[in-house]
Amino acid sequence: MCCNGLKILLMFSFTALSFVLNNFFPNIPVILWYIGSINVFTFLLFSIDKLQAIKTRKRVPENSLHFFSFAGGFLGAILAMILTRHKINKKNFLFTQALILIFWIAAIYFLNTNQDKIQGLLN
Repeated sequence: MCCNGLKILLMFSFTALSFVLNNFFPNIPVILWYIGSINVFTFLLFSIDKLQAIKTRKRVPENSLHFFSFAGGFLGAILAMILTRHKINKKNFLFTQALILIFWIAAIYFLNTNQDKIQGLLN
């Protein structure tokens, strides 16, 4: 990932893809399409970084890995870290990933417990 603009463009692309897929499969909400696609991408990004590390080639910057994890790819990041045994010995990286996971758990809990209030605001 070369720059922040590219990361944001990719994130908007996943959002647009989610709306397109929702048109073809309206039973699945847009948010699930987004979470699914961003997690697959994040899993692939972590796996590519692991392969690059093995081959001692140019790596994916850690801030890019954190960005896509925070953008919703936290499950793909965790799964890739476990399956490829990548970045599991770097304490600072794990700490940041743990904070991202805690953020997402809190956000999902908040949205789930306040669903009626949020629905009332939208109507």
